Amino acid sequence: MIGRRSLLIGLAAAAGGLFLVRDRLPWPPLAIRFANGRDTPWLAIPPGGLMEIEAAVNGHLIHAVVDSGAQFSAIDRTLAERLDLPRTVAAPLLAYGVSGAPALTHTVRLDLAVPGLAVPGLRAAALDLAPIAQATGRVFQLLIGRDVLSRLVVEADFPRRRTRFLAADAYSPPPDARTVALEVSGAGPMATVQVENAPPLKVLVDTGAAGVLALSENAAQQAGLLAPGRKVSRAHSVSLGGLSLDRRVTARTVAVGDLVLRNVDVQVYRPAANAPAPSGLLGAGLFSRFRMALDLGAERLHLVPPSPMIIR
Repeated sequence: MIGRRSLLIGLAAAAGGLFLVRDRLPWPPLAIRFANGRDTPWLAIPPGGLMEIEAAVNGHLIHAVVDSGAQFSAIDRTLAERLDLPRTVAAPLLAYGVSGAPALTHTVRLDLAVPGLAVPGLRAAALDLAPIAQATGRVFQLLIGRDVLSRLVVEADFPRRRTRFLAADAYSPPPDARTVALEVSGAGPMATVQVENAPPLKVLVDTGAAGVLALSENAAQQAGLLAPGRKVSRAHSVSLGGLSLDRRVTARTVAVGDLVLRNVDVQVYRPAANAPAPSGLLGAGLFSRFRMALDLGAERLHLVPPSPMIIR
């Protein structure tokens, strides 16, 4: 059996909870309700780099992962059936991971609650999340995607293993925060990174991915990471499409804004055929030493460092 730590670094680094869904009907606007009108209390998260929290679906306690790589929220299909969650009238949809085959599914409606926050009438995709949770050593049954995250600010203090949600007007970055500009579109929140001396590229900020950086084969090739003479090792990743065999290389430097990281393990994945997968994923491994805040509405990622900005 693979240990949780090694599994999260190797197995889940490339994919996390990323998926993209396509259907023909617009998703309805959400009512985000803070009990105090401003924020939630700090919520405990486990070690391992992901924002996994306790939540409730229609009054039933579950575990959820805060996943900015997910275009929409999703619930485990078996749990949705057990809770007899009503299906929406929307047409079936296709859900894609960064690798593997797409899944045909449907959506259900549920009431989501975390301490201090209620999201009634959330429309969520019903997906087979149990295999992903099992493969990554997790117990989550829900992914909280960008349909929810775009309506608030999520703050995570990884060194103290806690996270919280805030109304957009309730968050102000501290003076020592380093701010990374994002481009938020239908493809998700994209940040600019520079790998060694290669031209900058846009990657998806994905809090559902456990590693620091993952790149598609094409992006890794363009960055020079697969050039002859580079040391390449084997790795695995797990996503909605299942388990895949990937490669891992070490980048001498990766720059995100004014943050420079050295000797970064980069997962290299092969995107699924015809999948709208991004060129890369900037994952939760980047945030492990920081207190961070993701503000999709303002198109900003704030990082508050506990130490100098060059990490060796």
